Amino acid sequence: MERTIVNPIFKDTVTFVKTAAETNGQVTEMLLTLMPGGSNPLHCHTAYDEKFVAIKGALGLQLADKNCLLQPGQECTVPAGTLHRFYNPTSAEISFRIEFNPGHEGAERMLRIMYGLARDGKTNGQGIPKSLATIALVSEMGDSALPGFFTWIAPILKRMAASARKRGLEKQLLDAYCR
Repeated sequence: MERTIVNPIFKDTVTFVKTAAETNGQVTEMLLTLMPGGSNPLHCHTAYDEKFVAIKGALGLQLADKNCLLQPGQECTVPAGTLHRFYNPTSAEISFRIEFNPGHEGAERMLRIMYGLARDGKTNGQGIPKSLATIALVSEMGDSALPGFFTWIAPILKRMAASARKRGLEKQLLDAYCR
């Protein structure tokens, strides 16, 4: 399995440094590069904290309704359950490290699937899959939730994920993007 994945929508590259499997579930560690204007959607996780460490350039973080900038060497840990996103507010490529504590194999798979779908043109302009069944499945897989409309339909998404799994969608996605 490739250690580096690219998302043309988010304008970033992710390199898996340590996976949950390699650390007995202790941590998932990734190095990211993010082009100017690149970002991911506002989201949250309930099963793991997410630590950000700026390496090169200023890393923008939105934590719920406030924004902060991390300079190289600075870090911020986002507790589980906190809405957040990262972004590049500069005119140059930036790099930073992300750690999931504890490690999360499902989140690693979710990233591989989401980046593969974006590469294959199967997401909208914000990197969200065009298929609601896929959204349901990968959100559950990666312990990720989107705010707004998706919060209201969360119970429906949970049932959709179970149905999609029974129909073999999870296996199709894993075979296509995680092998």
